[in-house]
Amino acid sequence: MYQMKLKSFNAFNMISVDTKKNEKKNGGYAGLMSTGLAPYSGTWSRVQAAHLVRRTHFGMRTNNLNYVRSFPNATQAVTALVNTAKNTPLPDNPQWYNSSNSSNILHVYDTQFRWMDGMYNGGLLQRMMLFWSNHFAVSYSNMNALPDKAPNSYASHMYKYWNLLHLQAFGDFKNIVTQLSKNSAMVYYLNNYNNRAGAPNQDFARELMELFTIGPTDKNGNDNYSENDVAEVSRAVTGWRVNDSALSSFFDASRHDAGSKTVFGQTGNYNLDSVIDLIFEQRREQAAWFLCRKLYVFFVSAEPDNTVIDTMAAYCIQQDFDIAEVLTNLLSSAHFYQERFMGCRIKSPIELYMSYLRELEVTPTTQIKEFIRLRMQDSNEELLRPETVFGWDGYNPPYSDGSPGHYNWINTNLMPARWDNLNNLINGSGGTGTSFNPITLVEKISDPHNPFTIAEDLARYILAVPLNRMEIRVVEEDFAGDPDLAPNVAGFPEYKINLSKILLGTIPWYEWRVDADQSNNLFYQPVFAESIRQYISYLQQLPSYQLI
Repeated sequence: MYQMKLKSFNAFNMISVDTKKNEKKNGGYAGLMSTGLAPYSGTWSRVQAAHLVRRTHFGMRTNNLNYVRSFPNATQAVTALVNTAKNTPLPDNPQWYNSSNSSNILHVYDTQFRWMDGMYNGGLLQRMMLFWSNHFAVSYSNMNALPDKAPNSYASHMYKYWNLLHLQAFGDFKNIVTQLSKNSAMVYYLNNYNNRAGAPNQDFARELMELFTIGPTDKNGNDNYSENDVAEVSRAVTGWRVNDSALSSFFDASRHDAGSKTVFGQTGNYNLDSVIDLIFEQRREQAAWFLCRKLYVFFVSAEPDNTVIDTMAAYCIQQDFDIAEVLTNLLSSAHFYQERFMGCRIKSPIELYMSYLRELEVTPTTQIKEFIRLRMQDSNEELLRPETVFGWDGYNPPYSDGSPGHYNWINTNLMPARWDNLNNLINGSGGTGTSFNPITLVEKISDPHNPFTIAEDLARYILAVPLNRMEIRVVEEDFAGDPDLAPNVAGFPEYKINLSKILLGTIPWYEWRVDADQSNNLFYQPVFAESIRQYISYLQQLPSYQLI
């Protein structure tokens, strides 16, 4: 069985190659440079709206698609999504929060489950929280494993960190850096609580520049800071400790190095706040470019276009690093809606599983969320537990050799597991306990009595890649049933004919009658529901389903 699936994995590579051929043939790169970040003014159709939903939510849902299509253009749709996300209130704290036993690992899992609920019901806010959790990486396992770190309340520290991602998701970048730098979980994670005058610890100072603000080099490969800068910044950020019972960090002046420091050639009595100010004063362009490159990779393509990022960075500076403005500008741009970006990035594990649940409209029960949590562990993307201080490579810009980070999400070992996990979710097997009614889904997105329409609509619904760009299995056999009664399919594109045959299988097209009401014995027949289920299983095994 896996031998056949691995052939499909090779087909995924073919899709990537074919897409790039089409871009060059159609002048895609020239068009890319000319459009920049000008607002998208083309047709606001289902195609563009679906692309926006997939990139700002976790998978497709009919209510999200209908909502963004209710606006006359992309700019208004994006503005509404951003405003909704910005104004989403914090959820109520769990009962265990700030309790004496909040070191319980089950409480961390509860936070993960709450996040999954947010991903299922929400959208752009959860996307940005995931972006920031990768950018400002903090892992619960670090505090759990070391006895001197948050021994009694690491789950509450992680919950407070998670809440801060919510609160700061769309603020100005400098303030986000400052607030996350002072967060108790971060102070623990990067050992800044051990950083004091006379005994500096450089962990946080290095990551503040390398990972949080400017990166090691600028866009031209020039160093953004020196080792002496790291040493001096580490002195500036001394004095921070954590009050474990209060779940907060605090500044202890007795542990702070109050001497003068020289950073980027500038001398002063810097502390944490003022040295962050200095970074944004002296490395403003570098900070904007570093941030915008990561936003571009997360929302547009794993292969960044530096020309467009230059434009993004200039706009970011113009807007004083206002994340909401920068993101609105990007997601409303003509560049974002180019067809070549539809289905160009590999789904991460959390994107894969949460999008599947949303597309099937299966509410994640505790049992399902536990299944996903375990699968996330297996694939090294457990929420609140990034692989390293760099976050997850799959979300990050390309490596120094130019290879995109998103290739980390798939290989010959991970692909069979991804397929099996999706099959468990749709079939209720493997401990998932999923309850899925295929006909109810079809009634929401298509004409349930027309198998040809169903075949095409379902494929468009769950696949990000345009159908005319995909390799779909050719079915040589005729439609089942009396050939004299075969429909007039001459006008159908080849992909629609083949998809319809795959859906119908041995069922004659003229016998297709479905109804979600199981009491309707005439139209509700399990064979039709099973055909839809098997058809969705076929679609999710296509290489294109791995793309967003």
